[in-house]
Amino acid sequence: MSIGGVEKVIVNTLNGIDYSIFDVTLFIMYKTEGEISNIKKIPAMVNIQYLFNKPPKGAYQRILYYLFMFFPHTVINSFIVKESYDIIVTTKDVFSYPISVNKCKKVMWIHGGLEYLETENPSIFNKIKIWYKNRTYSKFNHILLLTNAAKKRFCNKYGTEDRCHVLYNPINNDEITKLSNEAVLDYEFKSDMVIICSCRLSIEKGVDRLLDACNKLFQEGYNFNLIILGDGPEKVNLMEKIQNNPLLNNKVAMLGFKENPYKYISKCNIYISPSITEGFSLSIAEAMILDLPIISTNCNGPKEILENGKYGLLVENTENGIYQGLKKIISNRDLIDYYRLKSGERKEFFSYEKNIRALEGILKEG
Repeated sequence: MSIGGVEKVIVNTLNGIDYSIFDVTLFIMYKTEGEISNIKKIPAMVNIQYLFNKPPKGAYQRILYYLFMFFPHTVINSFIVKESYDIIVTTKDVFSYPISVNKCKKVMWIHGGLEYLETENPSIFNKIKIWYKNRTYSKFNHILLLTNAAKKRFCNKYGTEDRCHVLYNPINNDEITKLSNEAVLDYEFKSDMVIICSCRLSIEKGVDRLLDACNKLFQEGYNFNLIILGDGPEKVNLMEKIQNNPLLNNKVAMLGFKENPYKYISKCNIYISPSITEGFSLSIAEAMILDLPIISTNCNGPKEILENGKYGLLVENTENGIYQGLKKIISNRDLIDYYRLKSGERKEFFSYEKNIRALEGILKEG
């Protein structure tokens, strides 16, 4: 339950669900140091349980995964599920295998765009895994996916269309708006053009491409500042890239993970998502709730959120695409105003109440 989009969705869901209908237990794989801010946001009526007191490291993670997947499921399930439940919802694939043996209603909630399903190596081992997964997934009553594109990939691979639903992530609009009004004390907005990116700092988020595109624009004389919020395995590499380049060092601020990113986002001119691959992008949706114009690379989640570029500037999924998109929008203030209006139109799409009630409807069905 540390930093991440799935964790934020779980917190939002638990804060919106109707506790006159549901008695909820949140089962967490292991305790982490970074979970404190998320745990304290969870309503007191939620019963929290852990499997391990600390994360398994190195090879133990892989061993644990295959134990969950291939060890007799009834044995692993008895280790995990110690009470009787009416409904079990999994948000982590590794749990689906032991959970599948339960006799109650079972729901898989898959987070991610699943692009890898289109390029998966057709080896004998992968074919065995697909057969094995298909057998497991067939035991679930409902499978929830974040986008229509993810649903199509999943159904093409596993043939489960009759049980698949698209459910957009519940986003707490009122909380985001309220938090956005807080003052920023650790950054001075000196430029009249500030672009922001908020994400996990990992390779698939493409932040290195964003820095290279910005460096090219700075060399050409374009004047703007870039804020990067987030933490992750690429943080050190990205910081070194910035510090070793005088232009980037002068114009780019890496502020780390922020419990309240919205107060920064609301004070910027443009939100950019440079991801190589992306499921349902919470950060794009949250920026649209704050009426920021959006630039995003053309990958599946953002493409669906922006409706193929109707509600934001969708660019080629390359460094050059990011460069060209930034150049286009910062050269045209009218375009910034236009996409700001389009974000305002689109934010109704992310209705918190509607998506929470849709989830409850699936859980209550039958």
